[in-house]
Amino acid sequence: MKVLFLASFLALAAVAAPAQPDLASEVNPYIGTRVSSQHDIGNTLPGATRPFGMLYWSPDPAFGFGYNYDQTTTRGFGLTHLSGPGCGVFGDVPIFPMLGLPTLPPPVHGSAYTASYRHQDETAEPGYYAVKLSSGIEVRLAAAVHSGIAEFAYPEGGDPHTLLIDLSRNLSRVDDTQIQIEGNRITGSVAGGGFCHLDNRYRIYFVIETEQTPTQAGTFDELRVRAGQRSASGPRSGGYIGFAPSTRTVRLKAGLSFVSIANASENLAREIPDWDLEQLRHQARADWNSALGHIVVSGGDAAHRTVFYTALYHSLLHPTVFSDINGQYLGFDGVVQQSGGHRQYANFSSWDIYRTQVQLIAMLMPDVAADLAQSLVNDAEQGGGLPIWPIANDESSCMVGDPSSPVLASIYAFGARNFDAKKALAQMIRGADDPLAHSRLYLERPGLSDFLSRGYIPVSELDPNPASVTLENESADFTVAQLASARGDKSTAERLLLRSDQWRKIFDPATGYIRARNDKGEFLPNFKPDMTDGYVEGNAAQYTWMVPFNLRGLIKALGGPEATRKRLDDYFSQYASWYGGPYFFIANEPSFGNPWIYNWTGHPWRTQEVVRKTLDDLFTDTPEGLPGNDDLGSTSSWVVFAYLGLFPEIPGVGGLTVSTPQFPSVEIKLGGHTLRLEAEGAPQKRYVESVTVDGTPVRNWWVGWDALSRARELKMTLSPAPKLDPGQEPPSFAPPESLGLQ
Repeated sequence: MKVLFLASFLALAAVAAPAQPDLASEVNPYIGTRVSSQHDIGNTLPGATRPFGMLYWSPDPAFGFGYNYDQTTTRGFGLTHLSGPGCGVFGDVPIFPMLGLPTLPPPVHGSAYTASYRHQDETAEPGYYAVKLSSGIEVRLAAAVHSGIAEFAYPEGGDPHTLLIDLSRNLSRVDDTQIQIEGNRITGSVAGGGFCHLDNRYRIYFVIETEQTPTQAGTFDELRVRAGQRSASGPRSGGYIGFAPSTRTVRLKAGLSFVSIANASENLAREIPDWDLEQLRHQARADWNSALGHIVVSGGDAAHRTVFYTALYHSLLHPTVFSDINGQYLGFDGVVQQSGGHRQYANFSSWDIYRTQVQLIAMLMPDVAADLAQSLVNDAEQGGGLPIWPIANDESSCMVGDPSSPVLASIYAFGARNFDAKKALAQMIRGADDPLAHSRLYLERPGLSDFLSRGYIPVSELDPNPASVTLENESADFTVAQLASARGDKSTAERLLLRSDQWRKIFDPATGYIRARNDKGEFLPNFKPDMTDGYVEGNAAQYTWMVPFNLRGLIKALGGPEATRKRLDDYFSQYASWYGGPYFFIANEPSFGNPWIYNWTGHPWRTQEVVRKTLDDLFTDTPEGLPGNDDLGSTSSWVVFAYLGLFPEIPGVGGLTVSTPQFPSVEIKLGGHTLRLEAEGAPQKRYVESVTVDGTPVRNWWVGWDALSRARELKMTLSPAPKLDPGQEPPSFAPPESLGLQ
């Protein structure tokens, strides 16, 4: 009787439980796949993957380093990808279905092994991708975390139905390959690297299984195709398997590992024990709906919801799982490690993501964020120091500064604490103080000796862009100070907070801009606000704002709130592009926080206007609707925050500054509880009159994380006209004794 009652109760509960919203249907994976109005491409891509998944199965272009909406010819479907990087990376183990057997060596006759397609014959959704090729072959792909299933449906015909695996081609550089074909099982590895032409390296292992046993097989290199041969190696090798024309549909499963073939096989066996692609597709969709369900919006039009949920989708693709199901991963020391109670992650575009994405992940998924932090600590302990842009288990040293420090400090500040913060702080301090600290082959902070002795880095042949690097070091020092303070290390906190004030040494009061100095201490001559000499991917007009932790001090140096407001108005009067201009450049990360600076000048309505205009002008539900490289979700995270009317302006500090929400009602799952964001009248009403947290007024356009993490309701009262009330100033952080302008 009890069993029957329990069964009835569970059945009723299942009926009564609200269905999980199908938020995956709001995602358009093609946003960011075409060149935008800012003359750049988002470098996003469709394809089958899970949140933070190791496998990202997507079509690769016949030429170029990433999917491009306007190039509809593919050379195969690679198993590994990153979304939005500025350079080619991964694209390993491309699988190309074709009619007939290969006769010309694919490594030197690549154009012979391509196929075109039409966008109307594509289907892309979170976790799934399908396309019909010009050859008539239909491709379907679905993903688990380390593995996936593919189906290749061939047209009727007399040619063998073939799968070509050209290991010699990826999106950056192939150094070595190995392939072994045994019955319906193909195993091997690819060694690659060269991200942005740098010296990182990795090796990935794969296992491919087919449901049917092929009737033909062979290998190849750059010299010849070897029918019947079952193994090959070298940087220009690959293989193929063929099936009789009567085999209309070929089913294939693939598993990955950065440790071994055995681990790739275990990952595949445990994640996908059967051959049901539709079931895996539904599981992937459910996984994405769970991830996207951390933020549920109400109201707004369909296009805005698509832009928002696509941005959230892009924000949760990376960093990527690096440890295998058994917990093993290859460490920065080249030794197989055990992740223990954490998942190890890799592929941190840290210079980009420290400004937006890690804060978003920490808010929504603190356990994931804590594992991200522990992964960086592990990398530092195994590789010698905190990495700058780690790919797999190696450092590429792409970009500048010490971005792992703000990543770690921001994760901690936003409440994700389940990592070794003591070791994290020790690594951060070492990187800040030791000019010889390095991650693998690369110094953690190049030019640190000059920075420590002078307070800035001068222009040199080794560093032609030191103004940017100096500012990045200041931000990193500030975030180290914040974590040190939170951990009770008062002396380190005071010392590095004082050091973070040295941005003043490269601020020129005569022009009112941050400027690079030469070895003699002189500012570079022939100054113009749009000059790029001394700056990384930007100019003086854009980088002068990059003192987010002490905007009060910067505003004072610029002549006060009114003078700063006029400077900002001119700065936002146009959009810059990669071709230049002394204006706002949302396509690059140093400009991300600029619209919210008005909150510090006493003109918050201007923040509300600029954020809304930027969203409306540049972020659309179209392939060109994401300006600039998405950089593994950093720009998309900006969009998520901008739509919510909140922004993490100060790296390393738990809190958000305010603008106008796009949606009238939002439920946000913050770790263990749900926060309701109410903004009645959005999006028609564009201005904020007042803000309350659980009924308590917020008067300084800043909501601290301690309050928000416990709150049930964040309410913004909106108005159709600006409320010309400056409110109180949000927080700034300056040392007790300013170093003064020099």
